[in-house]
Amino acid sequence: MGNRYEFDEATFLSAFAVGEPGKRTFFVAVGKKGQWVRLWLEKQDLQALAIAIRRLLFNLSQNHVVSSQRAEVEPPPDAPSKLPTAELEIHEMTLGYDDGKAVLEASVHQLGPQKTQGELHCRATLAQLRQLGNQADSVCAAGRPICPLCGGPIDPTGHDCPAKN
Repeated sequence: MGNRYEFDEATFLSAFAVGEPGKRTFFVAVGKKGQWVRLWLEKQDLQALAIAIRRLLFNLSQNHVVSSQRAEVEPPPDAPSKLPTAELEIHEMTLGYDDGKAVLEASVHQLGPQKTQGELHCRATLAQLRQLGNQADSVCAAGRPICPLCGGPIDPTGHDCPAKN
């Protein structure tokens, strides 16, 4: 295996999108104390992460581990101003809870000419995790509207809906 990126007490955990709707790319920024990594992922993976976060928080609330109150949706903060320690692409993620902290682990590879494999381990508060889920929902919803008939994206130039044929 390659590099291991360890953020045992993450102080920064946020979801972002860059680009115009229809041409956006998505990432999660994870970091602490001046070091951070950019985790590139697909929109559907970011949506799946938001769903997994809601499920984990719901299950924890059912077991009386945490309150089920939802946090206010705040816009994602600006990305850190300095360059990331690494640019990573996620292959698979797991989300869990251990010893009072949320645990996000991912199998990743470093972007660039030599795509070295690696791992990411992040421990964060449940409040940070809840905020990440809310940001992911907000970032994903800010894209192109969805057609109510076929579920496909509606471009600003129009939409050829297969359900209307």
